[in-house]
Amino acid sequence: MAEGMDVVWYTVIAYLAAMLAIGVYASKYIKTTADFLLAGRRLGVLLAAATLAATHYGGGFVLGGGSWGVSYGIGGFWYGFACGLGLLLLGFSFAKLSRALALYTVPEILNMRYRSGAVQALAALLSLLALIGIIGAQVWAAGAIFEAMGLPGLQGSILATIIFIAYTAISGLWAVTLTDFVQILIGSLGVIIATAMAVGAAGGIGGIMSKIESLQASGVELPQPASMYMNPFSPGGSVIVLTLVATVMYTLIGQDFYQRLFAAKDEKTAMKAAIASGVFLMLIAFIPPLAGMAALALSPSPDKVIASPRVAIPHLILVMLGPAAGAIFIAAVLAAVMSTADSLLTAATSHIVRDFYYRFINPKAADKHMLKLSIITTVIVGILALVMALTVQGIIELLIYSYDIYTAGVFIPVVLGLLWKRATKEGALAGMIAGSIVAILDIAGVIKLPYWELIYVSRALVSLIVMVIVSLATKPTEPEEKLAKLLGWK
Repeated sequence: MAEGMDVVWYTVIAYLAAMLAIGVYASKYIKTTADFLLAGRRLGVLLAAATLAATHYGGGFVLGGGSWGVSYGIGGFWYGFACGLGLLLLGFSFAKLSRALALYTVPEILNMRYRSGAVQALAALLSLLALIGIIGAQVWAAGAIFEAMGLPGLQGSILATIIFIAYTAISGLWAVTLTDFVQILIGSLGVIIATAMAVGAAGGIGGIMSKIESLQASGVELPQPASMYMNPFSPGGSVIVLTLVATVMYTLIGQDFYQRLFAAKDEKTAMKAAIASGVFLMLIAFIPPLAGMAALALSPSPDKVIASPRVAIPHLILVMLGPAAGAIFIAAVLAAVMSTADSLLTAATSHIVRDFYYRFINPKAADKHMLKLSIITTVIVGILALVMALTVQGIIELLIYSYDIYTAGVFIPVVLGLLWKRATKEGALAGMIAGSIVAILDIAGVIKLPYWELIYVSRALVSLIVMVIVSLATKPTEPEEKLAKLLGWK
């Protein structure tokens, strides 16, 4: 087995080297800041859809889905489904509009709508904190994959992080897009093949259920009764509603998704890519939880799988395909985590370069200077996230809360601002502050919302009420002419 693990390790190293080589290859396309941050705005439907899907298809979708499969059974598909649903709704709502604006960031859309540097700066700050925190979470997810392979988790996560920082810094979104395409293709294929083999080895879905029932009968303490494992609603209404609302809300305003829409070659491409990626993720959402169920059913040590469910899928792939054949797919699962991390890294760079430096410090900066700054910023942000993840894990948890704060504060000003002509900059800023404060107070335990599953709705509702009241009490803010025309207001 040790020799088999050597095969896995060498394969992972080779795979990471290949990703770096793709970044070096893509560097020949990098001539301007738009090339670095937006792949030259030349992505077609296939590449745009692949990089959009890969942005979600990471530690949460794959490892989290497998973990939920161990805990909830087939009902663990809800997170993956919510990822796809969010992209689908984005495609039908704001995808064409955002690409038509030809901007770089979501806060720039807010500035165009409200003509307010304060609104842009606050939105960018909240988004940046969330992005750095979630990058840190991906570092830990990479470590979990290495540990599941019996390899050094700490060293492995550092290596993986250095690689995605390197290829992102070398070629920006071009490298991210090309590596995302490879990662989503091989990563999803590997999980599907391993799951299909596992289901076959267990004697079909019925065989998996029989084995899980046998585990329960033998005294294994399952996370839930065996009879619930084929119930799609097994997580319960609270978890399902919270998962759907939180994931969809973030997807509709997330910088990491809009950056890919801005990178599409035209408006129709952006819309088609978002819809296609959403449908794809919704269709494969049940695969990771089914893999988790199979891992639980077939494992010789089910107690270990239950104790550490996040390693269920890597473990299953190695068991089903063996070290030699399974190594490439294990590497692809790792790459899926990296694909989310590199997407977040380019998004964070865009905020610093466009929303802060270009907007407030040097609006006349030459493009060559902006390109150099983008490369340096990418390296700094990546290293910062790595250091924080490895030294103070509690800070990562704190920063991930900023994901909640960002959604609570920014969702209403973005969505309502694009739908309601009467919205004002004062209302947007007040709504953003109110929603963020409620989120902070709730996270700190100062206030307790009455229904846990309505956390995001409650925070957004506060933001909505405050924004509407303040907007009605202040002078209407006319958006910039280009946005007004696209919205049909002129």
